[in-house]
Amino acid sequence: MSTLAGRQCVPPLFTTLFAARRLGATCVAAATVVLTSATYSQTGQAPAAGTTGPESREQTPAPLRPEDLSCNDLKAQLKAAGQLSILSGPRGGWGDTFYGPAVPRCQFWQMPQFTYVRARDGLCGVGYICIDKLSFD
Repeated sequence: MSTLAGRQCVPPLFTTLFAARRLGATCVAAATVVLTSATYSQTGQAPAAGTTGPESREQTPAPLRPEDLSCNDLKAQLKAAGQLSILSGPRGGWGDTFYGPAVPRCQFWQMPQFTYVRARDGLCGVGYICIDKLSFD
């Protein structure tokens, strides 16, 4: 590099490469924004008039309140269905999916845990829920 009147002269090759890299990065960022926003704005076709929607969509029943049923009733419903959404947590805050009578196969980041709920006639060991595994990274 040479200096001219106390200033450094940058060879034109370096400025051209820098400008090309900056232009390339700008194009990649713009393409990402455009493609991402295009996929979020796409919607499926609306169902025809008079139809109720896709036939394969399953309606999940509302979670059960365990205080309304006896322990034997909860176990019988779980055994018949294989899985059952039961309100649990402090003051019945959310619905957990209980599986039974066998131990369920959970997602790879989860593990089964046997859990109790408060039924009409006291604590009841209904079945298993899938909880997240603890990670000590």
